Amino acid sequence: MSFADERQAVEKRLSDNWTTTPIAFENVPFSEPADGRYVSVHVLTGQGTQQDISTSPRHRYQGAIQVRVVVPANEGTELAKSYADTISALFRSVSFSAGSSGTILCRTPSIQSLGIQDGQLTLVITSPYQRDVIF
Repeated sequence: MSFADERQAVEKRLSDNWTTTPIAFENVPFSEPADGRYVSVHVLTGQGTQQDISTSPRHRYQGAIQVRVVVPANEGTELAKSYADTISALFRSVSFSAGSSGTILCRTPSIQSLGIQDGQLTLVITSPYQRDVIF
């Protein structure tokens, strides 16, 4: 089980399926594109619980994958929401993994607007997930 592999699995899922804009990965140098359109991805690992008692117990981690869609302000919401629709479909009711991440099972995404700041509109797509690993 690896939190690093968990992050790798999520980032790979997005980068393998999203070519519309650049992607900003957490704590990796990134230059905002000239057109002001990009997405960023964050993995919010939540509480872990042991699911059973055995010599190889199963552990479950609950969390959320957040993808922020950033577009220029004052151009309406159609573009940002179409990006959000596409990204939501990438994480809706899917399972994937990488290395020793365990199986990541995504649930139904939601969307929230953070409004306009510094000349940009930001929408956040949040997909709850659970990840089971056996030690």
